Amino acid sequence: MLVRARSLARSVLGAALSITLAAAPLAAVGVSAGCGATASSLGGGVRRGAATDPTAHAAAIAAGDAAFAQRADRAQLEASIVSYQQAIGYKDDDYETYEKLARAHYLLADGWLFFEQAEKKELFLATYEKGFQYAERGLKARYKPIEERLNAGVDLKDAASLVDKAGMGLLYWYATNLGKWGNAQDITVVLTYKDRIYAIMEHVYNLDTQFFYGAADRYFGAYYAIAPSFAGGDLDKSWEHFETTRKIAPNYVATYNLVAEFYAPKKQDEALFDAMTQKVLDAPVDIIPELAAETAVEKRRAELLRKRKADGEFPF
Repeated sequence: MLVRARSLARSVLGAALSITLAAAPLAAVGVSAGCGATASSLGGGVRRGAATDPTAHAAAIAAGDAAFAQRADRAQLEASIVSYQQAIGYKDDDYETYEKLARAHYLLADGWLFFEQAEKKELFLATYEKGFQYAERGLKARYKPIEERLNAGVDLKDAASLVDKAGMGLLYWYATNLGKWGNAQDITVVLTYKDRIYAIMEHVYNLDTQFFYGAADRYFGAYYAIAPSFAGGDLDKSWEHFETTRKIAPNYVATYNLVAEFYAPKKQDEALFDAMTQKVLDAPVDIIPELAAETAVEKRRAELLRKRKADGEFPF
């Protein structure tokens, strides 16, 4: 199990981390602040049972999967979303397709709209919002007790422990969409959801440290690098988590961008920053064949990090 001391320190460390998370990305990309937005849910209870048209349901999933496989093409990514939306129209308790929708929306926001925020801020935020809404409905569909608790006003952080490995992806994509949605707004939004996101990632860690290329360790690597030392930030812990996720998935290049953006500046290690971004830029786009689209995004992000360094945003 994850070390309990981490849970005891969650409130103070989470608050400090959230403040830093909110400030750094906003300063970097010039996003205007929001006004305490609230995370909403998709309305209505989950309709359980067989698909209203099993053939059409299966065809929509197949079309979505085929398009998502070509997601390096933005049009195909958007087409996958349309097909998956059709699929849940035929079967509202199709939790697996809700997970696919959550992931597809995350990639559309993080991989495309992120670079277009100046012109498409509302769409950027709405896409992350759709992502966590679909993930939440998938959790309700997969776990009726979670639906009952959330409908009764229980926070998801207090219901996440009901999720087993079958729903781990829904938790993960919920947290990533919600976190990015909050960070793109103002500090009140970040602080509102910091504990929920931490609890979810803690549960993902406890379920499977290998999940999605070492996702939980990657999260905690960034977590302990971003938090200031007075609030529990710890570069040694950060490096330990980054090293663990690197060993789990050495070719998952997003890890190296996180080290460059958050760890290297705190460590005052310009050479490490340069080495990490260069590692991303040098990686073949198909270094993980099934993640070629995501690797292409990280290459763009590495270029942006280098531009930010050239513009003096990192204190080396």
